[in-house]
Amino acid sequence: MLKQTFLPSILIAVTGILLPIALSFILIPLFVPADISQLSAFAAGAALSSTSLGTTFAILSAAKLTTTKVGTVLVTAAMLDDVVGLVMVKAISSLATGITAETILRPIGVSFGFLLVVLVLCRVTRWIMIKIPIIETLSGLIGVPFVLTGLTLLGFSAAAGFAGTSVLFSAYLAGVSTSYLCHDPAQQCYEL
Repeated sequence: MLKQTFLPSILIAVTGILLPIALSFILIPLFVPADISQLSAFAAGAALSSTSLGTTFAILSAAKLTTTKVGTVLVTAAMLDDVVGLVMVKAISSLATGITAETILRPIGVSFGFLLVVLVLCRVTRWIMIKIPIIETLSGLIGVPFVLTGLTLLGFSAAAGFAGTSVLFSAYLAGVSTSYLCHDPAQQCYEL
């Protein structure tokens, strides 16, 4: 269903990101004596653009809408808003040293590169798990997905900190990638 609703999800996410940022710039003239900088307005808008994926999912679950098209669109848009928000946190914190093209583009570029590397590594790892059955058997043992998630989280966080992207974004990617790789064994653990 995600493939069917990807375009509306992107449009909702972009609106949810750009509208608060634009609104914060539009409201600057209302506070003329306060001398609000454009960086402050951008930071306020970026803070307002982040959604709560957990809250969105809880509301949709309570209304039994998680498996509908509307639920998929809203959860995907909230997820994209949160991911972009995590990247913006790193970009805004980089702006404290001075506003240059590098301080804005580096965290965004590194985050995008980090995402691509994780996607490729997940596909390669999944392919290896299918080709070498012993690895999939090991990942099916109780506790192994938990340990793998912890090690992935530590590795991704260290790599993200070193590369210059958001450590929170890397933690998100660690969770998504281990969920992708160990979903079935983890699901069996929850059913026990």
